[in-house]
Amino acid sequence: MKTIQLITLLFLSLLSTQGLSQLGVKLGIHSFDISSPSDIISNDNTTISYNDAQIGFQGGLFGKINLGNFFIEPRVMFHSTEVSYTLNGNNGTVISNVRNESFTNLDIPLLVGTKILFFDAFLGPVAHIHLNSTSDIVELSEYSRMFNSAEYGFRAGLGFELGNVLLSLEYEGNFSNFGDHITISGQDFDFGEKPSRWLVNIGINIF
Repeated sequence: MKTIQLITLLFLSLLSTQGLSQLGVKLGIHSFDISSPSDIISNDNTTISYNDAQIGFQGGLFGKINLGNFFIEPRVMFHSTEVSYTLNGNNGTVISNVRNESFTNLDIPLLVGTKILFFDAFLGPVAHIHLNSTSDIVELSEYSRMFNSAEYGFRAGLGFELGNVLLSLEYEGNFSNFGDHITISGQDFDFGEKPSRWLVNIGINIF
């Protein structure tokens, strides 16, 4: 909670600077991708295999601060992601075709960019603060979840302004392996791969 308060204060302080040129809302969708995840194999040989992810959604506030030929764009965005797994028992049988897990995070990107032709090009770090999750895997014996309070990545993209409407296509990489919140019988696991996302956002200027 202290992290959220600190980042919120930083966001508000950035928006209070005299260089603020835009303030608005952003909404969008995102994909979630792990290309070659490893299976998680517990001590009793139960296997958890990453199956698929649904299209996720995000929404929140953004500001834009002009600094000569460059700009800073801080954002506070809520995002939701739902993924599915296949569980196989120690005799190789499928325990359940699909088990679902969903996450709600607060994303805090801090992007730095410049104008290239008609586009805004930007790059910067992003913090993911875990807010909530639900999981069908909790039915698995000895399974528990331990999320990090915050995880980090980077984001890059191109944006285009059309009047008061802003469109952007963005790519996000992350520094933590997906599934590192999974604990079985006190042992920590993950799927051995860092997830990535493509995001499409539409923004509307408030002023």
